[in-house]
Amino acid sequence: MIAQYIPYAMAAILMIAVAIDIRTARMPNWLTLLPVVLFIVQIVTAGDPSAYGWQLAQGAIVFVLGIGLFSVGGMGAGAVKLLAGTALLIPTANGWYALAGFLGVVFVLFPIIISLRKAFGSKDSKWAVMARQILPMSLPIAAAGLLGMFAG
Repeated sequence: MIAQYIPYAMAAILMIAVAIDIRTARMPNWLTLLPVVLFIVQIVTAGDPSAYGWQLAQGAIVFVLGIGLFSVGGMGAGAVKLLAGTALLIPTANGWYALAGFLGVVFVLFPIIISLRKAFGSKDSKWAVMARQILPMSLPIAAAGLLGMFAG
């Protein structure tokens, strides 16, 4: 019963992450911990907890890949944790939707953000995405999570 609402709770978490990330360029630890809490709730309330083994492996793989990106400066630590936590909640069969959403935002939306920042950005902006040369990784993570949880 509770497990059916977890994707909606995760969608709310992803939207909050996007809002915070665009404004501050930070991902709070409490926010990156919530997907793990939701995954634990999902396992505890599920009829068959062993069915989530592949999702746990999926989250671990994404975490290891994310640490690799972090080590070369491609992603912040908060984004790595949020991405791995999001991967825990995506059914393995929908992983391709999630990957397509992530890559779509990176290769389509990020160039648009860069163009907007060049045209309208200012160091005085209260929005970190417009003031500094950062890209909010919460956007592709949110796209991946939403497509992975609700597509298919």
